[in-house]
Amino acid sequence: MNHWKKYNVVRKRNLQKSWRSLSRQDRNEFLSFLKVLGAIVAIVATVYYVGINGLTHIGGFWAIFTGEKGTVAGDTQAPPPPTFSPLNPYTKQKTLTISGYAEPSAEVKIMINGSDAGTAIAEAGGTFSFKDASLKEGKNVITATAKDLAGNESQKSAELIVTLDTKTPKLAISSPKNGQKITGEKNQVNVLGKTDPGVTVRVNSIQARVLGDGSFSTTLTNLPSGETKITITATDKAGNQEKIELTVTYSEE
Repeated sequence: MNHWKKYNVVRKRNLQKSWRSLSRQDRNEFLSFLKVLGAIVAIVATVYYVGINGLTHIGGFWAIFTGEKGTVAGDTQAPPPPTFSPLNPYTKQKTLTISGYAEPSAEVKIMINGSDAGTAIAEAGGTFSFKDASLKEGKNVITATAKDLAGNESQKSAELIVTLDTKTPKLAISSPKNGQKITGEKNQVNVLGKTDPGVTVRVNSIQARVLGDGSFSTTLTNLPSGETKITITATDKAGNQEKIELTVTYSEE
């Protein structure tokens, strides 16, 4: 026992002498090495206590950035609802392309008027596109949900409303009459008519003033002598058009 004690004392003195013999730079490098070693041990211990489930979540987090596909075990968090790219709220096309953003690799389910329209897969950057979505005449309410690789489904997205309108607007001209002759010092003509509310009316290159009931009016001035062709075009919000053409003849006498 005494022999073992003497050995420990001698060993301790030798270590102290060795430490004192080191330069300041060597001591600092040795201390830095001990700090790095301690950090590595702490990380290994943390991973050990977190366990496989924690590593699985880390893998799922990495997949968001890489866009890698595959089932993510242990993921119980639902993805955020998809968001839609803006669309014209009125269209005359019976089918359209719906695009937007969702969690990368998620399956995006498209619903139109409460019915399942189909699915699209979000790319690595989160963008998705669903082509040939069929619309019904009138108002269409479009929503979507996203399902991630672990099977978690998001809440319903905000509504995207698109109105399908395939009917041409009404257009009636009350003045002037086709072939009407205009005489006098004022070489001008008043164009009056009626269309559907909310429609844009152009008379030749001039946009007419349209009232709430659809009635409109404008004045063409500086008519040349002889015939003048007048084209009245009514265009609704969906792009449907109705057109009427007529001519008037101006003479000073």
